[in-house]
Amino acid sequence: MIKYLSDSSNRLKSLKSGMEKNAAVWENQTDKPDMVQLKIDALASKEREIDDLKTSLSVKQSEAHALSGDAEAYADRIESLAVGLENGNTDKLNEYGIKLRKAISKKPAPTQVLIPIIEDDSDGVGFVVSTQFDANADIYEWQKGSGTDASRTDVVPEMKLFKTTTKTSFVDDDVPKGVRIFYRVRSVNSVGQGPWSQAASKVQ
Repeated sequence: MIKYLSDSSNRLKSLKSGMEKNAAVWENQTDKPDMVQLKIDALASKEREIDDLKTSLSVKQSEAHALSGDAEAYADRIESLAVGLENGNTDKLNEYGIKLRKAISKKPAPTQVLIPIIEDDSDGVGFVVSTQFDANADIYEWQKGSGTDASRTDVVPEMKLFKTTTKTSFVDDDVPKGVRIFYRVRSVNSVGQGPWSQAASKVQ
């Protein structure tokens, strides 16, 4: 759970528990345990909304990157056709916004299997998640999952798209205490996607 939501939820849960254990004291009060539960439910609902938006954003970023790759390939084809039709005439090609240049070799599809590295953040909240640099990567796609048993490293949970980034490292502050969190990563460019890494995990 997101830390600030988790902190508020845990505080309300403790208060609710005390109210239920001391029901007689709270009998004539306006605030009741069920009202506290409504606040707890609202926090959980808001986190689900945020998680859905994060997933949607990551998917849209990945789709946009693929769309950009397709558009660049299409532009390359039109440009090559224009160069042929105009017989390399520099003045004419300027009208297309084309400047003759040496052919640039494109990156091949990524093939490197990356290794995710997870470390505790220096402030004690969340993880610093990183991987090695891939020369053929335009972006790195990360998936994340929460284990059901913190002691098990061999049972990989359902992994969902978590982040797309051009950087090889990022900080994830949405890490519940005592829960084993799994990450895996792959390289992506306009030509294709590399293989997913093995899932790495850590408990904070």
